[in-house]
Order: sequence, then structure tokens, then C-alpha cells
Amino acid sequence: MVQKIYVDTVLRYLGQGVTKPALIIGDDYRQYVLKTQKVVENGKQTNYDCMFINELLSYQIAQHLDVPIPEAAIAYLDQRLIDKDPTIRFVHRFYEGNLFASLELKDTEENLVENYEEMRDMGKAYLTRTWNAFFSNIVNQEDISKIIAFDVLTANFDRYGNTGNLLVANVEEGRKIFTIDHGHAFFGPIWDTAKINALRAPVSNLQYIDTFVSIALKNNGGLADGFGTVFRAIEPNIDLKDIQNHCFQEIVTVIEKISEELIDEWISFIPEEWFNPTDKMAQISYYKNFLLKQKMVVKHILQRMAERKAFTNYLGGVLEWQREKNVGTV
Repeated sequence: MVQKIYVDTVLRYLGQGVTKPALIIGDDYRQYVLKTQKVVENGKQTNYDCMFINELLSYQIAQHLDVPIPEAAIAYLDQRLIDKDPTIRFVHRFYEGNLFASLELKDTEENLVENYEEMRDMGKAYLTRTWNAFFSNIVNQEDISKIIAFDVLTANFDRYGNTGNLLVANVEEGRKIFTIDHGHAFFGPIWDTAKINALRAPVSNLQYIDTFVSIALKNNGGLADGFGTVFRAIEPNIDLKDIQNHCFQEIVTVIEKISEELIDEWISFIPEEWFNPTDKMAQISYYKNFLLKQKMVVKHILQRMAERKAFTNYLGGVLEWQREKNVGTV
């Protein structure tokens, strides 16, 4: 179930990312980060016309997989609020209707962008161990494998090239990592031919798997350095030394059990106006078919990532999976 709220007050605008979200108070008296699909990219106004679908679908998948993610809501922005402050529309590009919002995380530490900028301003070198330290002493290290598998399932290539897409918040249990910003999942925020072709692609063959991994690696010499500094900072938490009993086994089992009925349920919560008005049923079909195919390819992509040196704790060999062990295969 996805909560629905009304925007009560716009508090201020945030500077992160292309979308330049707003911090708002909902009619439930809680603070949310509100997003708009109308953005300025490379100096041109662009409509990220399927960003909200990506966000809400990813949120529900993350919840199902027990991936740490802030609570999401469908937030209605009333025209009367815009009329009282025209800058909401004309300067910040928000508009009347249902928008995507996520609950503000309290007591967050500086994200990696701010951390890096501080080091740069102090004249310090960009050191991998600094990023490793940022993600050390988190209470949910076991969630790292879930996040990586989740990103593979949702084709979220934006995580490791965008240093603001993981947050560390101080919660009751301690320092906890959260995953945020999934508007670029499923091969991007714009519904176009390239995205459609990508959503049609998943097959269990080496060509697709290598192509997928290469996109994630940004074709950086075929090595996992292409995943970026964020990935390098978190991947030491991935333990693949024992190929018969490794940290991806449980999450991949959960992913492979995702049913068509469950995907239909997730899609049912997406507001009508977020879909392409002339292509809704086809759009739904592409997302659903992608997930049904991709879920069975995740383990093969993780294997290929390991072979291409994505994980320092991988010593070689073919990773075993729970289903294989249950039926007695090696």
C-alpha cells in the first residue's frame, strides 16, 4: 500500500540533482522531499515523463526485498497553493497533480557529494579509503548485497556514478545506509525508443549479460573500476569467498519468486496520469515483461560482475544458488 497525501506547505527548495526537489509538509504533518518531472538538463527544459513510474515501482520492489529506503507517498499539489506562490510553477517547475514524494530522513550525515566537496575545498586528495570510512560502522552492512541485487533487477545504473544516491542516517539502532533516488532506473527517466528497446532486451545469454554489465561499467576497460567510487566503497561488504554459501543467495531467491500478480499489484498503485496517455497498456507490458525476465538473469549478471573483478572478496568459481542446492546440484 502506498500512502497518499496532500501538500500542505512548501518549506524550501533543495539543490541536489537535476530535478531540484522541494522540502514540503504533508497533511499528515510530516516532512517529505517532493519531486517534479519537469527539469532543466544541459540548459534545456526536459520532461522526465516516466521518472515517477520508475520511482514508485522501485520503491515497492525495495520494500518487498527489504532494501532500506525512505517511505514514499503520492503527494497531491493543489493549484490553490501554486496560485499563492507562482514561483512554485514558473521558477521551480512544479505543477498541479499527483507527484512523487519520499519521507525526509532525519539526522543524515553528509552525503558523498558534500563530503567530497569538503575534502576538495580543504585541498585533500580524493582517496578511496575516505569513502570506505564513510560507509564503515553502519548497522546494516548485510543490506549492501540486497542493494546491489536490487539495482541489477531494476537496471539502476545511476547509483554508482551519482555519489548522492546513498545516504547514511543516524537512527535508533545506529548509523544506517539508505538507498534513494530511483528516477533513472529501468534504463532512464524518458519514455523513448531506446528505453523501450532496452526493456525488451533481457535474455539469459552471455551477450545480454555482458552488455548489461558493460553499461554498468561504463565500458571502462571491462573492469569494475567503472562502477565508480561509491561501489568501491561498499563492495568490501560483499562476501563471495565461499561460493556455496554467499551473501547474494537469499536475496536472489526472493527476487526470483516475484510473481506476475505481485507486479500487477505494484503497478495498480501508480496514478493514471503518470502513464503515457496514448501508450499506457504497452508501457505496463514493457515494465512487467522486463521484470519477469530480468529476475531470472540477476544471478547470471552477479556472476559475470564477479568474474570481471567487481568484488574483491571473490576468489573464483561458479556461485551456487539456493534452488540449485535444494535439488542437489553442484
